[in-house]
Amino acid sequence: MLIKSLDIFCEIIDNYGDVGVVYRLAKEMKKVHGDEVEIRVILNRLDEFLEINKKAKNIEYQEIDNIIYLTEGFLAKNICTFSPANVIIEAFGCNVLEVYIEKAKTESSLLINLEYLSGEKWIEDIHLMESQMGAPKLKKYFFMPGFTEKTGGVVVDSLFLERKNKVLLNKEIYLEKYLKGLNYKDMLLGTVFSYEKNFSPLIEALINNGKENFLLILGEKSQTSFLELFKKIDIVKLDNEIYKIKNITIKFMPFLEQEEYEELINIVDYNFVRGEDSFVRALLAGKPFVWHIYLQNELAHMDKIEGFIDRFKEVLKKEDINFLEEYAGLLKDYNFRESNSFEVGSENFNDFFKNFEEIKKFSEKYSEFIISKCNLIDKLNRFILKY
Repeated sequence: MLIKSLDIFCEIIDNYGDVGVVYRLAKEMKKVHGDEVEIRVILNRLDEFLEINKKAKNIEYQEIDNIIYLTEGFLAKNICTFSPANVIIEAFGCNVLEVYIEKAKTESSLLINLEYLSGEKWIEDIHLMESQMGAPKLKKYFFMPGFTEKTGGVVVDSLFLERKNKVLLNKEIYLEKYLKGLNYKDMLLGTVFSYEKNFSPLIEALINNGKENFLLILGEKSQTSFLELFKKIDIVKLDNEIYKIKNITIKFMPFLEQEEYEELINIVDYNFVRGEDSFVRALLAGKPFVWHIYLQNELAHMDKIEGFIDRFKEVLKKEDINFLEEYAGLLKDYNFRESNSFEVGSENFNDFFKNFEEIKKFSEKYSEFIISKCNLIDKLNRFILKY
């Protein structure tokens, strides 16, 4: 089936990840299909979208780079004159307006329920399973992003890969763009983008890793976490949101739009990431990473961490397992929590820096696997065309 038009629905709850994935998906689908396919993104609110895209305005209906962005409120007010697309993507189980769905049941052909990313094995059985709607024309299917060839994969957008290659070929230019006037030469560079966290174990490991270190702190929750830590340790505050702790320089970064963040994570040596979207970017960057997964009730997020670690191991050769067991332990300890807080966790980062070169080599290898075998854009388009 050909895509004549595409509507993507996204309900933003309390983070940038959902709209980040949808924004990325829409851009890549537009690049693949061009002007032949009208793409509309329907958002329940605009706050987070305004942050990640500097072209966006606080208006109910707008066109940016040939993609239409509108609010759920605008859709509700104009539903009588609004024709649903022939292909609809419902991102992360969001609630689509019932009146839109009723029209779509007779006017649209395919509704794809794009779920959250998971490494758990059972999603292979659910991927591409039909969900009954009782509609004469419209059919609904589950699309399960994951880390194996039998899942929906992750958003491997060519725009990101192009940006990655450009940055790596011009690394010094981009270092100057983000760290102009600062002494970063011969330092181990890392970014931190997290939920609330006590980072004293990280600071201790950096003090003892035998290197000069530079940390770039992104996002309000990460910066608040470090400000809480600063109350308890000796620091020197320099100009322009820059702090010094022994052999560690820390810089609070301004909020970056999506494309700027992609540049930054490709010029540093490692990345601490959170949620889904920045996590996938870290995988594609092919650099050592530490993932702060989104917290779920009853420690359900730990099942997802375990699932990812299992998929991670499947790509690893047996002779590399020793360092991975320590790395996996760090990911588990870092994420074991019943609430986001500033309490000290049990994680120890010493092995992360001791095994840094080994982790770096495998991160590059795993990135190649994800790009070649788990490309969600390719899988999604193939499924629609065969439908």
